[in-house]
Amino acid sequence: MTAVSLQLEFPPPPAGKQGWPWLGTSVVPSKDRISLPKISVVTPSYNQGKFLEQTIRSVLLQNYPNLEYFVIDGGSQDESVEIIRKYEPWLTYWISERDRGQSHAINKGFTRTTGEIMCWLNSDDYFAPHALGTVSEWLAATTGNLALVGHTIAVFQDGRAPVLGRGNYESRLRLLKYWKGYQMHQPSIFWRREVFEKVGLLKENLHLIMDFDYWARITEHYSFTNVDQVLSYCNQHPAAKTSDNCVSALRDMRLHRHSYWGSKFDLSYWKLEMSLLWHSEIVPVLRKFTMI
Repeated sequence: MTAVSLQLEFPPPPAGKQGWPWLGTSVVPSKDRISLPKISVVTPSYNQGKFLEQTIRSVLLQNYPNLEYFVIDGGSQDESVEIIRKYEPWLTYWISERDRGQSHAINKGFTRTTGEIMCWLNSDDYFAPHALGTVSEWLAATTGNLALVGHTIAVFQDGRAPVLGRGNYESRLRLLKYWKGYQMHQPSIFWRREVFEKVGLLKENLHLIMDFDYWARITEHYSFTNVDQVLSYCNQHPAAKTSDNCVSALRDMRLHRHSYWGSKFDLSYWKLEMSLLWHSEIVPVLRKFTMI
């Protein structure tokens, strides 16, 4: 795929669509274009035709010269396959068949990737302009960085103003204290292949917290570098997994929390238990009484 082919052959946006990623292309830094690391992006898709074209265009219009892009559809019954076929010449691989869910679809894509840098981008999210160029600079082999987290912007379909979600990694311990605020926004997280080779695939039995689980597994061995830049946008809509204000995901994090806390004979285990008790049980009661 070349910049020329995008300009001359790339499908025009649907009528009435304006702005990124419907118009224009994102510019890759001119230096070392040929030697830029290969980036592998996997998009799991299932009946998200309303958003899928936006997702695909945001990846391809990065104009990143060393990209492989996989769209793994779970047998959608809406317009998704028609949209995928529209962009087929620019995709590395795509398939539409019944699968075992989102994590399985992502894993199917991961096993086909060959890039030095990896990520997944859900079919209702989209990259910000220049995202892949920025990632390639921060995760180049010469930097010593192995994983990064940036910011994301939540875009609400009901007309509410967008909200900035600041990405920030402090430590593994702070990551596990999800009740103090979650700062690891999935569409703005990328990692190098050596991380994948160490950590492996997503756990397919997890449907709401497979991303949290993956970050926790990564931080058993590596750290995340913080990038003070918006790398993605996240569409908020009634069918999104986070549409309940993450209540279900937080419930699953609590259910599985002991999987990440280590031995009950370690003091850190009980510090986490006490912190959770304080923030989820005691503080709400105190707040209730102070409001009376």
